[in-house]
Amino acid sequence: MQNRLTNQSNNALQHVVASKLARSIFAGFEAMFSQFLNITLGAQSRFEQQKYHDVQSAMRERLQVYEREVKNVSEAVLVIAYAELTCPQTWQLAKNIYGDMVQNHENKPIAHTFFNSTFGAIWDDKKIRTVHLFVLKAKYRSEPRSYESLVSRISLQNGFNNAVKTLITNQVFRLPFSQLASDVATLQSTLMQGAKQQCKQVYELINLNDGYIEYANSLFFRNKACYLIGRCIAKNGDNMPFAIAILNTDEGLKLDAVMMGADQLSLLFGFARTYFMVDTDQPARYVDYLSVLMPHKQRFELFNAIGFIKHAKTEFYRHKVDTTKNSPANFKYVTAPGTPGMVMLVFTIEGLDYVYKVIKDKFSAPKTATKAQVKEKYNFVKQADRVGRLVDTHEFRYLAFDLSRFSDELLEQMKNQIGSSMVISGKALILKHVYVERKMTPLNLYINQCDNKTLERVMHDYGKAIKELAGANIFPGDMLMKNFGVTRWGRVVFYDFDEICPLTDCNFREVPQTQNALEELSSHSYFDIAENDIFPSQFKVFFSANELAFNYFNNEHSHLFLATFWEGCQQQIYNGYLPDVYPYKQSWRF
Repeated sequence: MQNRLTNQSNNALQHVVASKLARSIFAGFEAMFSQFLNITLGAQSRFEQQKYHDVQSAMRERLQVYEREVKNVSEAVLVIAYAELTCPQTWQLAKNIYGDMVQNHENKPIAHTFFNSTFGAIWDDKKIRTVHLFVLKAKYRSEPRSYESLVSRISLQNGFNNAVKTLITNQVFRLPFSQLASDVATLQSTLMQGAKQQCKQVYELINLNDGYIEYANSLFFRNKACYLIGRCIAKNGDNMPFAIAILNTDEGLKLDAVMMGADQLSLLFGFARTYFMVDTDQPARYVDYLSVLMPHKQRFELFNAIGFIKHAKTEFYRHKVDTTKNSPANFKYVTAPGTPGMVMLVFTIEGLDYVYKVIKDKFSAPKTATKAQVKEKYNFVKQADRVGRLVDTHEFRYLAFDLSRFSDELLEQMKNQIGSSMVISGKALILKHVYVERKMTPLNLYINQCDNKTLERVMHDYGKAIKELAGANIFPGDMLMKNFGVTRWGRVVFYDFDEICPLTDCNFREVPQTQNALEELSSHSYFDIAENDIFPSQFKVFFSANELAFNYFNNEHSHLFLATFWEGCQQQIYNGYLPDVYPYKQSWRF
């Protein structure tokens, strides 16, 4: 009798504690979302006032909101749970209660991820079972929902040109357009020509004044620009997505370009750019809508693009597991193509457009950094304006893989190089810390498999990438071509971050002259070199293996070998200058 009463008492206590845990985590989620939204709501005002440094500060601040609130909730949970903190049964009950609390919540998927984050922060390196997380079960995965409340439509019955003009004049700004009539006329003809080339059914119905223009009610803000997203739709369902770029010039607002079709929109939503600010309290529905406009984009890519990077990780994990399950059994994880890194072990698998990067236990000479310093570099990139030239990364802790998918060769290599970061548990290989990046062709491999015309173009873009990074106060550090990748669009992007730093931290110098030839031949430096000294004239060694590539690069970018160029970039940064970097081709600009 006494035992039964004790058990009842324990069960009642467990339920009370679990309920408090669930309520605390839910309150934290709501607080996080409110802070995220409050920062986002200021995007239009910052754009209209041309407060572009504030834009960057707001972006960095918004990135801190999630982790900060998880930390706050975790500290509260430590007090609330007390003796039950490490009780798996209490956490399972808390998960069930929390699941019921958010069952009909507008942002249930993101709320699930917040619970996962808090649970992971509390349990840290203890054994975490997926039964305690909202991850893989079908009931935790969102089905596409209606986005009707997020969009507006303009009928073409009064003519396509009138509909396009209405599309622009329906947007509410504090500032006027400087040349509205001519901008709208250019937009009208460009959309018409785009439809003619990309979607003949839409083009035919445009000429018949049939169908309609649909657009998202919320504008998309990023860096110095604002984007109006939508599509031209024929009544039979054929459609052409578009994104209209709006800039705020000294003369007033201006339509600058229009991207048409899913492929062009994909460039705008690329993985090497910072995150959009979108005024919405329904982000998951916006992802549903964007998925319609860009059906080849994965959901995790779209959540990432609008700033919900933690939930994007949840979506990526699901994509990873699904891809592995659905791939042939002979698809194995293998070392990624390219020159092996001194700091990272990098591997991938066929069928997945991503690579996994793990910090080695011991770095190859001459690298002298620590693991902590490398992590700081990756965090620096996360906070930076990536200007379309730095690949985005997802950082995971305790990421599980199917052990049977690893080749014997790779498994042996991993044990030797990253043994302290991996655990083998049953049929799973678990990485304690890993970065996930988009798969690209390393530049040093790319230049060996392209014709001369392509080589000239990619060398032009290689130099342009370095300059755009410099304008954003970013110095890559190690600018060897093996550390740059080429995307499927032929765009050069930097992906090796272990030596990256703010440009303003560097001291650019010319190599001092000497009158003594023996000094120049010496294996030791004949002058003092500080840790942050950089000698641009020595960058030419990056091309030692390909003279033709160097000639193409040198024809357009020879000033990159001069210290005065880099000092000029630093002075612009000190003066507060932010260069214009467009996420679309110059030829698309009006």
